[in-house]
Amino acid sequence: MDLAINEIKTQAKKLLKALRADINLMQMMRLPLKKVAVSSPSELKLKHCLGLVAIELGFKDWHEAQQILSGTKPSSTTVNMGSYFYPKSCGGFINEWFAEYSLAEKTLLKSSTSKWLLPYKNQFIVVEHDYIAVFKLDKDVMPLWKEVKHDMVASYNSLAWDKIACAVIRHRPKNY
Repeated sequence: MDLAINEIKTQAKKLLKALRADINLMQMMRLPLKKVAVSSPSELKLKHCLGLVAIELGFKDWHEAQQILSGTKPSSTTVNMGSYFYPKSCGGFINEWFAEYSLAEKTLLKSSTSKWLLPYKNQFIVVEHDYIAVFKLDKDVMPLWKEVKHDMVASYNSLAWDKIACAVIRHRPKNY
C-alpha cells in the first residue's frame, strides 16, 4: 500500500519546487502555514509540504494521511479517511450520505443502478456514475472498481484500493 503515499510525496516535492520558484504562489494558494508550524515561506521544507498536501486531502496532518493510506488505520475506532474522494466539483451532485457504514452498504447492495460507496472523513457517501466521472480516471483504473465491488470502504487495505486512491489523488485539481 505505497502507491497513494508515494503520490502525496511526489505532489509535496512539486509543491515545494513551485513555492521556491514563486513565493507569490503561496499568497494565491492561501496555504495554511500556521498548521504546519511555519511563519514564513523561506522556512518551508519537504516535511511542511507533505503536511500541506495532507491537509488539502482532508487529513489533520501528514502522519494521519500516512497512517490511513498505508493501511494501518486502527479498526476499532472511527477514523478520518480524508476528503479526497469528495472533490469540490462534486458539491452539486445529489448523493446519499450516511453516518453508519452498514446503512451505506445496504443502499449500495439494494440499488438497481450502478453506484459506488466512498468514505468521507468519518462518514460514507453512495454516489452515481457522474460523480465517479469527475475523477477523470484512466481506462486502466476503471476495471478496478469491479474488483473492489464499488465499495472503497470494504476494500480498504487492498492493492486495488491503493491503485484507485492513488489515481484519485493524482487527478484531483491542484494549484501548483
